[in-house]
Formats: sequence, structure tokens, C-alpha cells
Amino acid sequence: MFSLRRPTSRKTAAGVSLVEIVLTVGALAIVSTISVIALSSVNRNAQHQKLESDVRNLNSAIGLYLSNGGNLDGLSEPSAVLQKLKSTRSKADKALHVGAPSGRIIDPRIAAQAVPEDSWKLRARYNSGSRRFEPQTSGAGVEFFFDETLAEVAATVESRSHGAVQYAENSGWVWDHTATNNPTAPSGPSTFSTNPNPTDSLPVDPDPDPDPDPDPDPSPGPGPDPDPGPPPPPPVPRLPTPTFNVAGGAHPESDFPLSVSITNVPSPDQADPIYQIDSGAWTPYTGPVSVPMNSSLRAQFLSKDTATYQNSSQSSAYYYPVPESLSGTVDGDFHSPRGGPHLTYQITNNNDRFSHGDPVYILDGTPIDSGDPNVLTFTSQSFSDVAPGQKFKLGDFYYHNGSTYYESHAIKVELRLSIEMPERGESISFDLSLDLVNTENDPDDANASADYVRITNLNQNIPLRINGVNYRILLEFGATDSFGFSSQSQFHVYEGATGQGELLGTFLPR
Repeated sequence: MFSLRRPTSRKTAAGVSLVEIVLTVGALAIVSTISVIALSSVNRNAQHQKLESDVRNLNSAIGLYLSNGGNLDGLSEPSAVLQKLKSTRSKADKALHVGAPSGRIIDPRIAAQAVPEDSWKLRARYNSGSRRFEPQTSGAGVEFFFDETLAEVAATVESRSHGAVQYAENSGWVWDHTATNNPTAPSGPSTFSTNPNPTDSLPVDPDPDPDPDPDPDPSPGPGPDPDPGPPPPPPVPRLPTPTFNVAGGAHPESDFPLSVSITNVPSPDQADPIYQIDSGAWTPYTGPVSVPMNSSLRAQFLSKDTATYQNSSQSSAYYYPVPESLSGTVDGDFHSPRGGPHLTYQITNNNDRFSHGDPVYILDGTPIDSGDPNVLTFTSQSFSDVAPGQKFKLGDFYYHNGSTYYESHAIKVELRLSIEMPERGESISFDLSLDLVNTENDPDDANASADYVRITNLNQNIPLRINGVNYRILLEFGATDSFGFSSQSQFHVYEGATGQGELLGTFLPR
């Protein structure tokens, strides 16, 4: 699929070097970890940790930008600094640049928004003296987020210095060596006058003092090492750490309460074993312990002879239940598409079908219909007998890779997934965020020309709670038909085709 401002022929452009590609991707990876946290559920620690991580990543990007000829002099506003990091060299400038990167340092969607001065949030302030962002707990500042409307904004072209060297501009050599002149030097070796037999000008003492001690006695050596005394006694060993016959973690809900035993109890003349459930009282251990759901068990051996053994370290395990089988129905509804200034879309078929983009272009004033727009459809599927940790199918995506023009296509859409589990009395819903990526058409590379759907929130905490245990869901694309291919987060469909791809999920305790 492709998106044009006006129909035109494609032109080839000079590529960039492998070094530029590798280092630029690495630089983008530094800051691509900046993520959006929903304000409705964020707590203070999570927001502070995110802001500190964002500041570290952006400061790394600033260092990379400055070391490759960038200039931040005179800038004091965070948005202006971000705009510099999104800029690129001109095509002619890139051809002379030695090193990398020469293009954008950060994702074009990264933006800054002001944090109210009376907010509890941590905020960032740009220090123009040190050229770094600094986290602040009060005063004016900003936090960072993804602005999807900036996804397709063209990079600003700027001039940057080249440093000590640059590639040749006027010759076929790597460097413009003809522009370098050697300094003037003498035509032969330099000679210096020397005196091989200098005269000793020191005066002679007519009455020298006699040697007071022509053969002094050698100084005595160090004496024998002092007696270190007896070695210190070895440390008193500890009693062994208690071990349980049932490992901590998830167990089938029908197994509770669990019967847990200590397998390595010392002899009664060495130690007294004790145990504790949650924050209850420590109790002498005499046999298997009954452990309820969502409980911790601790155990320790108390030495009866501290001169022979120290008390053991404490052993601890936490036990929680998981259902052996989950069943439910699934429904999906598309909503909230985003795109360029001329976005055209329709959501139909009970919100299961999303079409976007205008396939009509204007040629010499005449509208030309090039075919179908892009169409994304979701068909849901019920599931049964699924245990936590087991993959199951939520439904199928059908994606038609059509044609669009004049920035009328969508770049993002949300899919609201609703799951009903009547056996558990649970009804949950959450949004699947989908990026819709249009690619340049290459007649020699079908895979590179395949447009794709990308899930940006594969791992989600969901409002599912069973037996006191909260769950999250891990999403991914599964198998496809012959008209496309997939990875965990991406579903690709060949140009002009309609492909089918599975949507899989896994419930996991959190």
C-alpha cells in the first residue's frame, strides 16, 4: 500500500552507509523505550521512574547529537531541544559526513507537555548550561509523551559541523588530499657544532678531608618476624536452611489448602523447628502444615547449642491458586482512528469492519478510481478449557492492502476487546492499540512492500481477578494464510492482497 500527496513517478535516492544505519537505529533504540502511562492508573513511583528513565534516554540522545556536529546553543525550551533531535542533515551534507548518525536521533512522535507547578508529578527541566535535562520535584517543568499526530511529520533539515575530517567533496579519493599542503622543510639533514673534549672547569681542593669511615659495617637486617600466635577459631557453622516438599508459586485451585512439609528437620537434640503463616505467630513444627490460598510460609531451625551451630537462615515460599480451566466469549469493536489531515474512514458491520483511505486520485483534473481502500476486519472466537499460561485464540484479523492517496489513510486505530466469562462472573474489556503502517512499494521486494498492522501494547494488566489473584494478558499474532506473514507484534499483507492472521492471547498472573 502507498500514500501520495499527488500521483508522481518514483525516483531513486542515494542510500546511506551501513555505519549510519546501524548507529542511527541504535540511537533511535535509546529513546524508543519512552512509553505512555495512562494517568488514570499511574501511581507516584511509576510516574517518577518513567520520567527519570525518559531523562536518561534523552540525555544520551543529546550527547550523540552534539558529538556528531549538532548545536544546541541558545536553546532553553524543551520542545526546541526535541525539535533539534528530530532534525536531519541535508542530502549533500550527509554525503560528506564522517560517522553517524546524520538523521533523526529520536522518534518523531516524542513531545513535551507542561506539568503544573503544584502537581505531585516529577518533571524535567532543560539546563542550557550543561545541555542536559534534569528531573525536578517542583517548579516549572515538562513530562514526555507520544503524539501520534507527529508520526508522519517531515524532519527539519539543518546544517551541522563535520568535525576534524569529512569525506572528499572535490575529488574521487576518500579525502580531499590535494587541499592539504605540507609545511616548508629544509632540503637536507641539520648539522650542529659540538665539542667532543670539554675542559673540566671545576676547581681542585688542595686539602681534601680524609674519608671518615672507609669501610663502614653493613647495617643489620630486619629482625625475625614476630610470633603471630595461634590462628583464630573457625566460625560457628549454621544449621541447614529449611526446605519444603512443595515449591512456592502457582498451584491448581482445587489443591488448596496445601499440605506442606519440611524435608530436612535436624535431630531433636540439635534444633527446634518453627514455622509461620503470613504474619501470624511462630509455631513449633511437628508435621505437615495446612497452607491456605494466597499465603506465605516461613520456617527456621533454632539451635539448641549455639557453640556448635548457629540458627539457620529463614526459608520462605508464597502459594497462590490458578484455575485449571477458563472459558468465555470475545467481541471486538474498532474505534478512535487517527491519521493525516484528509483522513477518510468507515466503521461498519457492528464495529467489526474498519475501512480507511481514499482510493481516488486526480489525473489532469479527472478523478481516477484505483480500486479498494484499506480494510481491516476482526472476527472474534470463543474459547474454553484454557488454563493460565496456555495460549488461546481470540479471533482472526482480515486485512486488505488497498490503495490510498493524499494522506487520507489512518495511521492508528483502537480495537476494544470485551471478554465475558460467566462461569467466573467476570466481564472485562481493554483496548488493543494498532499502528497501521504503509510501506513504499518495491516491485523487486514483495515482503518490503507488504503493509502491516502492529500491536503496540502486547502486555496488558486487565481487570481480571480470580481467587484473589490479579491477571494480565499477553497478546501476539499467530499463524497467517499465504497472503501474508507475521511476527509476535506485526501482521504483514502483500500489496493488493487480503490476508488472514490469528490473534492469540495468554492469561498470566501478575
